[in-house]
Amino acid sequence: MRRFISFSVFCCFALGLMAAAPRTPAPRPSPTPSATPVLRLNLSSLESTVLVYPFDTAGEMSPKVGVEIANIFTAEFKTLGSFNMLPVPTNVQRSNFLVNAHAQKADYYIAGYVTPIGQSVAVVTQLVGVESGVILYSQTQEIYGVNDAASLALQCHDALLQISGTKVSVTTTEAPTGAPSAAPTAHGANFNVSHLFSHRAAPTTRPMAGATVKPERAVILVGVHGQSTLPSSVLSHATALLNRDLAAHFTVREGGVAPVNLASDADSICGTDRDNTIASGTLTQQHVGGFRPHLYSRFTLQIWTCFGDVLYETTEANDDVAKAISNAVSDYVQTHPTNS
Repeated sequence: MRRFISFSVFCCFALGLMAAAPRTPAPRPSPTPSATPVLRLNLSSLESTVLVYPFDTAGEMSPKVGVEIANIFTAEFKTLGSFNMLPVPTNVQRSNFLVNAHAQKADYYIAGYVTPIGQSVAVVTQLVGVESGVILYSQTQEIYGVNDAASLALQCHDALLQISGTKVSVTTTEAPTGAPSAAPTAHGANFNVSHLFSHRAAPTTRPMAGATVKPERAVILVGVHGQSTLPSSVLSHATALLNRDLAAHFTVREGGVAPVNLASDADSICGTDRDNTIASGTLTQQHVGGFRPHLYSRFTLQIWTCFGDVLYETTEANDDVAKAISNAVSDYVQTHPTNS
């Protein structure tokens, strides 16, 4: 009986200790790391093709400078992305730029002029829509080196993003934690994805802020010709100046032909779109002055209808060929502000 009581007391004591002892928590599985959202760009829809021609050079400047600028533009466009870039072509005459761009299935082409100014050069950049033949963007800027040329390419790229209405579609996918994705790079480092978004345009082309509202009737520019003693580089530069001044007021298209006889060629130049005008110019230069010899320029601007009639003609003379051309265009704008 005594043994039974002792055993009962021991059992009660043991149960008390078990009740008082703290419970060990049951092991739980470690939480699975959550996936990290990763931003991915879908650039498959950005298929516009761009062709950059060697820039024309004036004076004694080597044509290699124009080729180098074209290569810089092409490289910068490739770095910035969003467009398919064709190789820089060679041995294509300016009058065949549009035809060649069509043959290469380009959507846009870039061309320009380079003129030496002391220790720097003035660069005229033109962006042309291949389907319409219209100069969509034009800019003249003085540059001093390679970095400046790259900056011009960046500005032209930004303008084309706006003009083309290029969009970047964005998708979010999941990437495992612990394996961070590398940031997109251009030439291997520091490419900012936000750059694409900051320049994204609306689906339809809109005038840039501060842009001049231009009349619907366009000007087809067939270029400047002149006396046989003038080098082609001088005439090319004069054509660039005329292009720039006209483009400040009107939509300018390149005619793609040399001005020979506009009275008979106007019909073929205009084609089926006959509600436009045709612009051409004639430049003559001569050395004048005794104690202060200098070059004197005389420029005649002619505006033709698509029916082969002269709509307007004026002549301006100046020691500065750029001022002579600018004054002639200003005369036309004052008398024909709607290009009609």
